[in-house]
Amino acid sequence: MEQIIICKYWNPQLNIAFNNWQQVFILNPVQKQLNAEVYKGNLVYRMPGTYKRIGYAAIKSGLIKKNIKINIPFQQLPF
Repeated sequence: MEQIIICKYWNPQLNIAFNNWQQVFILNPVQKQLNAEVYKGNLVYRMPGTYKRIGYAAIKSGLIKKNIKINIPFQQLPF
């Protein structure tokens, strides 16, 4: 089973799909959801396990309206 999310916006320079400020996905070879954080009073997004931050303003500046489907498999619980 998998969950399908339809993102409404896409940034071709950063290769990031954007649904709303909480659901942001990077579309590199592996589709990962970015974590939303606040850094020095600004909204930034960070991929889990890295220190690289991408600002909300940088993502929003190059958005194109395009529907992109993202398939996320459900993860089994460990118990």
